[in-house]
Amino acid sequence: IHPSIHFVSHIEHLYQTYFQQHKVIIIVDMASTEVVSATTSTSAEAATLATLAAKEITDPYLKPQSDTVQDGEFVILLFPDKRQIFAECLSRWRGKNPPLKINKRNYSTANLVGLTYGTVLELNTKTGLHPLPDGEDIIPADLVIDDVLIVSNGNGDGDGDDDNDGDNGNGNGEAKLNLDEKCNNDNRNLVDDNKSQAINHDDLHKMKSDPSLTGAEIVSTIIQNSSTFQSKTSFSKAKYIKKKQMKYQPRCRLVRCTPATICRAMFLRDERRIMRLRDDSLGQILSYANLCAGAKTMVFDGCMGMITGSCAQRMGGYGSIHSIYTGNAPSILESLARFNLSFVEYSSIRWLHAGQIFHDDDDVHVHSKEESATADVLVGEDLDLELAERKKVIWPCPLQEHTQNYLINMESEQKRIDFLAKRCGRFARKLTRPTQDEVLNMLVGPEQDKKCDSIIVACQYEPKTTLLQMLPYLETSCPFVVFYEYMEPLVELFHELQQQKLAINLRLSDTWMREYQVLPNRTHPNMTMSQSGGFILTGIKLCPIHGKNELDEDVMKEIRAEFGGRRGKKRKDSSGKKRAVRKRGG
Repeated sequence: IHPSIHFVSHIEHLYQTYFQQHKVIIIVDMASTEVVSATTSTSAEAATLATLAAKEITDPYLKPQSDTVQDGEFVILLFPDKRQIFAECLSRWRGKNPPLKINKRNYSTANLVGLTYGTVLELNTKTGLHPLPDGEDIIPADLVIDDVLIVSNGNGDGDGDDDNDGDNGNGNGEAKLNLDEKCNNDNRNLVDDNKSQAINHDDLHKMKSDPSLTGAEIVSTIIQNSSTFQSKTSFSKAKYIKKKQMKYQPRCRLVRCTPATICRAMFLRDERRIMRLRDDSLGQILSYANLCAGAKTMVFDGCMGMITGSCAQRMGGYGSIHSIYTGNAPSILESLARFNLSFVEYSSIRWLHAGQIFHDDDDVHVHSKEESATADVLVGEDLDLELAERKKVIWPCPLQEHTQNYLINMESEQKRIDFLAKRCGRFARKLTRPTQDEVLNMLVGPEQDKKCDSIIVACQYEPKTTLLQMLPYLETSCPFVVFYEYMEPLVELFHELQQQKLAINLRLSDTWMREYQVLPNRTHPNMTMSQSGGFILTGIKLCPIHGKNELDEDVMKEIRAEFGGRRGKKRKDSSGKKRAVRKRGG
């Protein structure tokens, strides 16, 4: 079966609508999704059939990345106060409320479909998320107060002249006031007694509830009724305007979901859930693991799918990712949806339960031959019930009686087509999904071509025990990466690998990152920043047979005795007297 659900659903739909009635025999090249031959009663029907089957079928590996938001994709809404909210762009949704909630208010995301990434949106109680024209920023630069255009360029150096020899207007009859001009005001006489604002809370609530007023008009009214605004310095004025604009004129920017942006957003939301994994540490993990197209890696992800999703997006569907999970089912499927993975990228992830790797030998139940013969499926010595159930499925699966009645009672033909397409996709996934034993056989079974090219461990379990049980599945001379939020367990693992001589080029490191605020005359490190982005242990696995030093201590002693030992050290001759050894190059 071709790895495209669209192609499988297309063939299934043609089978139910045309093939089954005319008894068609069709041969399809599954590698190129082209119809090789089709046999019907007439050659004209065969040509028509070939045209229908080859329509709208493209190679899923060559699908280009769109610059606009597609229906069903996740995006990140970046606000000026550093909030980052995930939003699913849906033209239609189930339920009463829209899928996006900001500041206790629900917003529809249907108008986001088709917008270009990087578009600035303004939140409006009447129009919802309103896209702004190109050139707008998430913080408005200009503000009009009493026909005076207040411009803040962000320079704030105070070196301007009081006299403005240039044009004081903007061409629309408005005066122009630059906050960056030199100002002799200071804030020494300002008293924060909550009496400088003439607008009370009720008036402000009425303005916010009025759909005819925009956010810029509300900010302008607030500044006009402030008795201390004109006496502030230029820095204080710009800061005051920015604060009011962020509150009453909220804007956000559409950002594409990538591993870096997703990691940054989840770190700001709750860093403990992703083991304090920063985006710079994530980049180092992917680099140290030598991930590339066609690789075969094993991942134990405890960071809400950050490692697994990043590997799948980086490999582009080429290769395989064996992701280990705990519990009854993988708990990171919801987080993986934020990566907007294509079908081939998602299909490269092979789920493997932790019990298949970390089980005890005493807990493994070996089935008897009678039990295995009953299911007629034997994988090694263990019974694969999932494979036995899959082999019972007949393709194409006939419709049951209650399903046929449900289709007959549908309102329109389009709903029947949508229902059959979903049903075809569900059965296609079930038939192409490998079982747990099949995934394990890809690593250690007789059908495996090679072991894993790399191992990535980032979970809450003890790193020492976890890595030592995963190392047998790693090919020799291949890298492994262990990420943990504390250093002490990695130090213990470091010494254990050295003592057992299991790896070389061991490195234990962490990343020190400092963010800076870059503004004129006030560039300095941020006041609040993360202390650490976790610790990373990397190394290269040695061969257990040939990866040992053949020069043992006895051989090294003979070599030292033959070549004279250390430089400049006296040694005894055959007569027993000490003689000096001249240093080379002396």
